[in-house]
Amino acid sequence: MSRVSENSSSAALNFSLGKAKSKLEDLQMKGATLKDISRPSDNPISNVEALSITSNMSDNKQYQRNADYALLHLNVTEKSLEQLTDLLVKAKEIAISQSSDFYNADVRKNIANEVNQLRNLALSIANKRVGQKYIFSGYSTLTQPFDVTGKYNGDKGHTTVEVAKDFFLPLNLNGHEIFYSSDDTSDKNIHPLKEIKEPDTNKPVENKRELASTEGENFHKRDNIFAQLESLSVALETNDAVLIQNLLEEFDDSISRLITLRTRVGSITSSVMNSKSRLESENIEGATRKSKLVDADIAEVFSDITKHQSVLKTTYQSSQGLMNQNLMDFLR
Repeated sequence: MSRVSENSSSAALNFSLGKAKSKLEDLQMKGATLKDISRPSDNPISNVEALSITSNMSDNKQYQRNADYALLHLNVTEKSLEQLTDLLVKAKEIAISQSSDFYNADVRKNIANEVNQLRNLALSIANKRVGQKYIFSGYSTLTQPFDVTGKYNGDKGHTTVEVAKDFFLPLNLNGHEIFYSSDDTSDKNIHPLKEIKEPDTNKPVENKRELASTEGENFHKRDNIFAQLESLSVALETNDAVLIQNLLEEFDDSISRLITLRTRVGSITSSVMNSKSRLESENIEGATRKSKLVDADIAEVFSDITKHQSVLKTTYQSSQGLMNQNLMDFLR
């Protein structure tokens, strides 16, 4: 028969009490934090997966902020294109009505003032800003894209933003593609007050007062919206019905170009909204999966707390006799 020393009994008793206290402490920590994992060592595999989900959800939140920023710019761009289209439709209606012989020179001069206001409004739309940034100046967002003459001072850049992992979308249109056309229309309409010479295509066009000229590009007299409106104003002031009729085709081309650009902006907006919706779904799925990994079962936790409190109480009661013994108890 083996002999059990008093030190061995005390050690076993202290081990049992310590184990019961440790288990109860862990359960109380889970009850306080409502988390099943308080340390990585509790469940390393689940902890790694939970950290990965947290990282992905953090990335998605930034992508959502990027998407909101892109939608702001795209909505302003689309609204500006809509206003510009309505403006050109109004100018075309004026050109159609004034191209007939029903109106005389005095009436046309008065209408020219309205066309001048339309040109000023077009210039205001061209220089629209979101905050401190111009939306139609390409990469040069702090540079005013158009001056009072209609000259473009921006570039042809398209700013892109990442709205999902490795999914980049442009959020702006540059003023060059909106207000300028690459078609050569200088041989269609002759300015009634100026003599225009055919440019030498072998030499770069100099940056002069001409409204359609840009740096390093061979643009011509009536290649841009500002020049079209100015030509209509001049034609009305000079009572030139032929020039007014010739401008109708130019307005049609510009309106068609704006409609195409509005379609492009609409498709980009749709892509951004779809991406944002997908990110929201991923965040919901990630949060659900993370909850299953790290969140504690509340009913089970508090049930275990009650059970282990009873176990600890029983352990104290069963060891009370041994802990209270003294030397006289062994001598009896």
